[in-house]
Amino acid sequence: MTTIHHLNCGSIVPRFAPKTARSITYCLLVETNQGLVLVDTGFGSQDYTRPSLIMRLFLWLIGSPRDMDETAARQVIRLGYNIEDVRHIVLTHLNLDHAGGLRDFPLAQVHLLRTEYEAAIHPRSLVERGCDASHWAHGPKWVFHDQVSKQWYGFDCIQIIEGLDPAILLIPLPGHTRGHCGVAIETEEGWLLNCGDAASPFNRNSDLHQLADEQQFLNFLPGWVVRSIIGSNVSRLCELKREHGDSICFISSHDIYSFAEHESS
Repeated sequence: MTTIHHLNCGSIVPRFAPKTARSITYCLLVETNQGLVLVDTGFGSQDYTRPSLIMRLFLWLIGSPRDMDETAARQVIRLGYNIEDVRHIVLTHLNLDHAGGLRDFPLAQVHLLRTEYEAAIHPRSLVERGCDASHWAHGPKWVFHDQVSKQWYGFDCIQIIEGLDPAILLIPLPGHTRGHCGVAIETEEGWLLNCGDAASPFNRNSDLHQLADEQQFLNFLPGWVVRSIIGSNVSRLCELKREHGDSICFISSHDIYSFAEHESS
């Protein structure tokens, strides 16, 4: 049976936004036949103990409680594993709230789209500048992917590791950043799709909960601003949910509602 642990790796209480914007940093820990696979890392221990200037500012802006117990490393240990048991990390993208924990797992292979690494090194947008190079200054064991292997419900996909059980796929969803990806995990009940930051999570009427019109994602921001932040994949994701919602479970990177449902179950 596929075992997926749903982790909050960084609570978010933005200082200059409505209370409805409170959210989490949603990560997944998957038990596989090749060890543990961590999908995104959230904030890492050094982000709290020795934050860079950009991280210090970001943590203040999002109202982070800087809770060490929320780091993926602490949660892996709390679940009864060792840090070394995390053999692979799969990143939706390299923004600082998704890759901060890389340094806590120095032995893991780090999988991401090659385009995402290039976007982090040579940013073209404000969102792509939201990275912290100290997160990978230790020299991770990068595994760059750029070869589309097949189609998944009409989306391009990349199988990160041959023979991995359960299967885990990178689903390119560019827009938030050039190399942004969703991550699909096969389970006995169907697929779990982490849409990363390609979908809005902040209210119950958001796209992946009630398929609201894309102008309505965030009550406190104009639609064009939201689209400039999360990209233009939402209509495709909504269509995917309409047509295959019975076999795909959708979550996104800051989705407090889905997290609460999975945590309670």
